[in-house]
Amino acid sequence: MRFKTNKAKLNLAVSRLQSIVPPKSTIPILSNILFDLEGEKLELKVTDLDVSMTSTIDVEILKKGSITVPAKVFSEIVKELPDYDLDITATENRMEIKCGSGVYRLSGFSAEDFPKLPDIHLGRQVKVNAQSFCSMIKKALFAVSRDETRPALNGILWHTSEDGLNLVATDGHRLAKIIRKDISITGYKKDIIIPPKVLENLIKLAGDDAEEIGLILNDNSIVFVLEDAVITSRLLEGPYPNYEQVVPKDNDKEMLVEKDLLQAAVKRVSILSNSLTHQVKFALKKDNLELSATNFDFGGEAKESLKVAYQGEDMDIGYNAAYVLDVMKQVEDDEVRFELNNPTTAAVIKPQTPSENEDALFLIMPLRLMDQ
Repeated sequence: MRFKTNKAKLNLAVSRLQSIVPPKSTIPILSNILFDLEGEKLELKVTDLDVSMTSTIDVEILKKGSITVPAKVFSEIVKELPDYDLDITATENRMEIKCGSGVYRLSGFSAEDFPKLPDIHLGRQVKVNAQSFCSMIKKALFAVSRDETRPALNGILWHTSEDGLNLVATDGHRLAKIIRKDISITGYKKDIIIPPKVLENLIKLAGDDAEEIGLILNDNSIVFVLEDAVITSRLLEGPYPNYEQVVPKDNDKEMLVEKDLLQAAVKRVSILSNSLTHQVKFALKKDNLELSATNFDFGGEAKESLKVAYQGEDMDIGYNAAYVLDVMKQVEDDEVRFELNNPTTAAVIKPQTPSENEDALFLIMPLRLMDQ
């Protein structure tokens, strides 16, 4: 195998692949990149056996062939090379990289040892708007559970309905539900659970420039197709818990508050919150919200009052400040609405003015108030 290419182009393609390569693996070949130059373009492939990615670039082909080399070492070499054209040759599981006056050699493995990646049938893909799709993913990802004892919650639920595409994530303490009315995957009604790793990488790949993403749904995998990359992931096994049961239907009290003011105040007050619970007390009175926190470990206290729109009864509620701040980051409106019932029921949080074609709902469970 031999090809020539621009350093910047190859570096970009290789850097995209790094987050898929497992940092540690009992299978050495999974730490490698497969260079496949059997077609008209160079295909770079990586996999951790659950998520796989192929990045494609145009190169000057001098001799076709294939090889796998350690991903981390190759990436570090290419990253540090000057911005010259590269001349890369592979012979008998050895790769040589020439750049200007520099020559770098490293050992690899036969391409035959690399796991076979799933076949992709591009004719089956359904196109969706990239920025709309990635936007809803971002709003849900923060609520995915990291508790491996509940594997179904370790992903985002994909549910199609008459309203459009629904994405749901929860870890039992908070929940995000995002509906896009302008994204519809016709003919596919089955609920699926998608691991966050593939979605996080999809967002990076799409960036701010991608216009469309191709979707291919299989029985146990999902494929995302971009202009110069394809990323595939196994689906998580369900069923997903009935999340609708935990969304309160009778929260009849409302608090309206400026998002930026609340976000900044919670961040300040939480500096003196308990280091384990991060609890901030929300003391609600007519048109007033007092935030407070106490840290008994070093005798710290904080209080701050905000003007809000609230007409309900006085109420004291405890929340994990980190959870509140996570939700505030997802709300795109200037004002946020808290729908409440009592100190022991979940708060439903929504933007006061929903985005066009999107309904976003967030839920936070309260904490038992500690004596202050």
